[in-house]
Amino acid sequence: MPRKKPDEMNFLEHLEELRGRILWILGAAAAGTAAAFYFSPRLVDLLLAPGAGKFQYIKPAEAFIVHIAVAFIAGLVVTSPFIFYQIWRFVAPGLLRKEKRYAFPFVVATSACFVGGVVFGYYMLFPAMRFFRSFETETLTADWTLGSYASLALRLMLATGLVFEAPVVIFFLARLRIVSAKLLTAKWKYVILFVFILAAALTPGPDVFTQSILAVPLLLLYVISIGVAWLAYPKREPEEEEPPAEEEEEGEEEPREPSPHAG
Repeated sequence: MPRKKPDEMNFLEHLEELRGRILWILGAAAAGTAAAFYFSPRLVDLLLAPGAGKFQYIKPAEAFIVHIAVAFIAGLVVTSPFIFYQIWRFVAPGLLRKEKRYAFPFVVATSACFVGGVVFGYYMLFPAMRFFRSFETETLTADWTLGSYASLALRLMLATGLVFEAPVVIFFLARLRIVSAKLLTAKWKYVILFVFILAAALTPGPDVFTQSILAVPLLLLYVISIGVAWLAYPKREPEEEEPPAEEEEEGEEEPREPSPHAG
């Protein structure tokens, strides 16, 4: 059957459409995880490199679970273009015809921002782990478990990957006239406060230097988002639709053509 327009679909049909997209996303993530699991030993070694030491695991399945988790994040990175394409396919029917041409830029931008955020989160681990290692003394040794370290590292990488999607989100909010560059600029004090709170929540430990390393790129994303909102926000009000020709105001007569017999 032909695909219905969004305004012709009822609530259950919208849910069915959403369920289908989610199944495609889960299938892609599962396939990416399965493919990345083959390389999981190398990926785990790469993840442990910022820790600069040996790790132990105290539960029988701990190492296996870490390999699965690392493969899952790698699978998300690899399949991110397809995942964001499915998200686009779900929201595109509700967009204007001229806005639907943004499909390719949307997929490229969201994928690049997510991958860039994950990579940035990985390199954020190096100063954070150096800070934690600095407490080692002759009587104190950092014998970290594999599960606790991997959980912290993967959460940081996933969080930064999602945070880096801010410019793309701002673009669509600006197109919908929900936010504007003027509004974002006026709220700069609250944004700076939120950025440092978010940086403190995402970075491990009370190290101000490490938090600042994350806060500076987030502030840069805020500045980029202002520019994106300025470019994306419609510059003119939408033109009012002209009333149909058959809907004439009551009592108003149509102009008549002069009769050829007149005069």
